[in-house]
Amino acid sequence: MKNHLLSHFLFLLLLTCSTLQAQTKSFYFTTSDSVQLYVRVAGQGKPCLFIHGGPGSWTKYYYALGGNITEQDMTMIYVDQRGSGRSGGNASTDYSLARVVKDFEEIRAHLGYDKWIVMPHSFGGTIATEYAYTYPTRVLATIYVNTTLNLDYAKSNGITQAARILNVPESEFLKPGVSKTQAFGAVWGKLNEQNLAYKMMYRDKEMFDKMAAVMDTTLNGHFGSNVWNYTEYEQDFTMKSASIKSPVLVFTGLYDYSIGPDHYKSFQFQKATYKVMKTGHCPYQEQPDTFRKHIRKFIAKLD
Repeated sequence: MKNHLLSHFLFLLLLTCSTLQAQTKSFYFTTSDSVQLYVRVAGQGKPCLFIHGGPGSWTKYYYALGGNITEQDMTMIYVDQRGSGRSGGNASTDYSLARVVKDFEEIRAHLGYDKWIVMPHSFGGTIATEYAYTYPTRVLATIYVNTTLNLDYAKSNGITQAARILNVPESEFLKPGVSKTQAFGAVWGKLNEQNLAYKMMYRDKEMFDKMAAVMDTTLNGHFGSNVWNYTEYEQDFTMKSASIKSPVLVFTGLYDYSIGPDHYKSFQFQKATYKVMKTGHCPYQEQPDTFRKHIRKFIAKLD
């Protein structure tokens, strides 16, 4: 009897492992304008599209630094955006906001999902909001992970916080004839010079170093270089957030100075749950179990 039960247990274990393995795959998807996008699908449960930040980063930083914990509860779809990471794209590629969200919609149709959850991080919040605004019937819910919905606010906040960390007046960067974008770049440059950039995103420098180690500067960076040529990314997406009717879960960090710990207060989602965590910019890395707990509770209520 004991041998029979043991055999049955081992069979179920092997079946579970093989199912999980079968649901982990990566491939290249060719868009309608012939750009090849790197796609990785992993996990089980309701489908969830992860939209990385940057602009121009890649998805690996999320699943390699603890975010893969959400694969236990959802089927995660990781897409390196055009001109980013392992995806194709060059200086002549269309990087308009409409084209980027169309990429995601084409991938959804290819994978055969009627609806999916959308999970943006950081700069990805602008893209996710546009996607939910453009394709509302395709979004089951959205999970905003320490995101910006207003780049002008992000720049102003970044300059203020960086000046505080550097212990210098903001006027050292906000000079006549210098744009806010240029000043924002300058403060980050100064933070890097003094090895203080981690304080914008983390309380723990070791975690920042782990995040930096995941970044691969040899990968495609065309999106990050060209995105500022498209003014639509500069709009205030908090205005569009008021039109999002699907359920929303918003994570924000008390010590996330790269986004601003109070930025979420300007969001206008109709059905939102807010989770203020004692983290910096990456709650999935800093407190993965708590991060997962909040997500599990949220998705359990979805139809």
